[in-house]
Amino acid sequence: MKIGLHAGMQDDALRFIRQLGLRQVISAPPAPDGYFDLPTLLRMKTHFASFVLEWQVIENLPTQLYHKAMWGLPGRDEQIENCIRSIRNVGAAGIPVLQYGWMILGGLRTEYSPTGRGGARYSRFDLSVAERHPVAAMDWLGSDPCYPKAPDRKLDADEAWQHYAYFLRCLVPVAEEAGVKLAIHPDDPPIPHYMGVARIISSLDALQRVIDTVPSPNNGLGFCQGTIATMAGVDVVEAIYRFGRQGKIFFAHFRNPRGQSPRFDEVFPDEGDTDMFAAVRAYRDVGYDGVMRIDHCPSVVGDNERSDRSFAYQVGYAKGLVAALQSFEPHFPPRGGH
Repeated sequence: MKIGLHAGMQDDALRFIRQLGLRQVISAPPAPDGYFDLPTLLRMKTHFASFVLEWQVIENLPTQLYHKAMWGLPGRDEQIENCIRSIRNVGAAGIPVLQYGWMILGGLRTEYSPTGRGGARYSRFDLSVAERHPVAAMDWLGSDPCYPKAPDRKLDADEAWQHYAYFLRCLVPVAEEAGVKLAIHPDDPPIPHYMGVARIISSLDALQRVIDTVPSPNNGLGFCQGTIATMAGVDVVEAIYRFGRQGKIFFAHFRNPRGQSPRFDEVFPDEGDTDMFAAVRAYRDVGYDGVMRIDHCPSVVGDNERSDRSFAYQVGYAKGLVAALQSFEPHFPPRGGH
C-alpha cells in the first residue's frame, strides 16, 4: 500500500505531503476543452516530481465531461470521444489509474454534526433530512455546474445501467490499449435512488456487475472504503477480500465512518465502525500494492482550508497501522490465499 493525499499544484500543499513522509500525490487536471490534454498532464507530472512525488492516480474524470452519457442525451457520443481522448493522453503521460464516478446527481450530505469529539464537526448524511430538503443535500462541497438544482425527469435503474454499459463498452477497450485502469467510485451515499433518479453503483452486487459487464484487466474499482462501509449490512473488510482477490481494487480511499445508510457520520478513524487494522491486513492479504488516499476528514479547531491538521492526524494513524502490521507480521499471517 502506498499512502497518498490529494493536492493541486500549490507548492505549500506538495511540501506538506512530503513533510508527512508520503511519496504519492493524487490530483485532478483541468479540462477546459472537454478533455485532458497531454501537455498539461506532463507539466503537472513534472511539477510533482520536483517535490519527489509520484502521480499514479487521477481523481476524477470530471462529470461535466460525460454527463450527457449519464443521462443518455444527444451529444453523448461527442462527450465519449473526448473521454477517449482523455484516456489516451493519460496513458501517454504514464499515469496508470483514472478514477471516475457515475453519481448522476453527485454526492449528497445533509448537515454537519456539532457533537463531535472535542467539538469537532462531522459531515453527516441522514436520508430522513434529505427527503425533507432534497435540493439542499445536493450542495455538498458546492454545486457541480453540470447538475441542475433538481432533475427535470426521472431515470430508473434499468435505463441508467443501459447508459452506463454503453459508456463502459466504448471506453474499456481504449483503456486497454492505453494501459490505463478505469476505477469506478461507488455512489456516495449508497442509496438506490434520489429525487426519482437511480443511483446504480450503491451495493456490492452493483460493483460486481460493473466488473462483469465488460470483463477486462482495465475495468475495476476505486474502492472507497468509507462509502462501502456505509452500505447497509456490508462488512467492508470482507468486501476488501471479495474484490481484492479478483484483482479489482485499482485505487482505495481510507476512511472509517460511523453508522450505515440511511444515516452515518464521517468521524475520526479511531471512532468508526470498521476495524481499521483488519482492513489494512486485508489489503495486505489480497496483495494490494496500489495507492490508498486518506479522504474526507472531521473539521478541527485552527485548521486551514485544506484541513491539513485533520489530514495529518489521519495519515499518521494509517501509517501507524501499516507499521504495526509490518512489525508484527509473523503473528498475522495472510488469511487464506490471494
